[in-house]
Amino acid sequence: MGRARLFLVASVSLALLLLPACSERGVNPFDPAQDREPPVVTSFTVVDGRAVWTTDEPALCVLEYGPAGQARDRYVYEATKTHATAHEATFLGMEDGVSYELRVRSRDRAGNEAYGSDVPMPVTVAGAAFTGERMTLAMINVGWGLSMALTTPGGSNVLIDAGRDPHLNRVVSFLHGHGISYLDAAVLTHHHGDHYGGYAASQGILERFGVSEFIVPDTTYLFSPMIPAVASKLTAYGIPVTYVRRGDSSDNTPALDWDDTPGFRVEVLAAGLGGLIPDEGSTSGEGMNGNNDSIVMRIEFRGVSFITTGDAEFFAEYSVINAYGRAGTKADVLQIGHHGNNDASSELWLDNVSPRVALISNAMVEAALEKEIVLQGIRAVEADYLVTDRVVPNTPRDAPPCYGHLIAVTDGEVVEIVVEEHSW
Repeated sequence: MGRARLFLVASVSLALLLLPACSERGVNPFDPAQDREPPVVTSFTVVDGRAVWTTDEPALCVLEYGPAGQARDRYVYEATKTHATAHEATFLGMEDGVSYELRVRSRDRAGNEAYGSDVPMPVTVAGAAFTGERMTLAMINVGWGLSMALTTPGGSNVLIDAGRDPHLNRVVSFLHGHGISYLDAAVLTHHHGDHYGGYAASQGILERFGVSEFIVPDTTYLFSPMIPAVASKLTAYGIPVTYVRRGDSSDNTPALDWDDTPGFRVEVLAAGLGGLIPDEGSTSGEGMNGNNDSIVMRIEFRGVSFITTGDAEFFAEYSVINAYGRAGTKADVLQIGHHGNNDASSELWLDNVSPRVALISNAMVEAALEKEIVLQGIRAVEADYLVTDRVVPNTPRDAPPCYGHLIAVTDGEVVEIVVEEHSW
């Protein structure tokens, strides 16, 4: 009996010795107290606009690049949000004949993040223009408001909200600057002035641009189908209106069939939810109900998806999760709801969406109005955030403002964020 027990103890001890360490560094890679070293790039090559590199431990990486001598204000995120040692990504915003400077930012599973390399990194690389199909979603800097411009792979243009009247010129300038003079669709996520102002304004979007279709939520808020100032413009210019609700998509709703490119699809995840919950203290229309009426859309191109939320708050987020589950709410790029306020972007929502990058429309001269708890929640799910008044990824709230438009570009594999800076 004693010999058997001794043999068992010796066997267990030998087995423990033969077990591999829990990481290549012999520490728990998920424990910041044990793993305090950031990942290091151990090889790197660029050929014809595609980079390939490795890291010395599993990591999430971002390629940051820009024209030589200028800011590195373009950020390329890999195809999958998976910690790995082998990495590759395509540059979507390069031009032929231009030299670019670049670097790699890596983050490990313990949250250590830095720029570092054990091998010589190229000082500059020759630009190679991407010629394949791409989809873009631009968050236009409209101050405290929202306006986004979608260009589908087949070239259709869709405007999602138009900001407030005082910042209409920013929307118009952006659209004209990007060669957009006609809108295949214009979407109003919900009936609040910082979203419909540019539509209702004199010499606004509905007057200056041809619009094929106007899309609004089949709203429950006060049972009001349309803001009168917007409705009168739609009537005057003969623009047809489609009211959408959850489940409407490019498969079953002609007004959402913006592009027949294989792999492109759009679906309404929520619309017109607000009146399902009480908001007795609100008489202005700016309360909880109106925000939760917001159209929430998932826009897909091949393996990449964007989610736009308008001002949707917790109630709408929970409703979407309940209806679609984790698989149906996953997205690579997330427009943060209600300008980053702490009545939206719940932990449950961020965990289910699990974005690679989050965009926040909140350019205020006076102060940063998105909440720290929201920014912390975004980083907790290992995503970057950019705000229209602090356009460098993950800039603290108390940093000096730096304004710009935020443009997400995808080929259906990687996501590239391009920043167009400008003065306020």
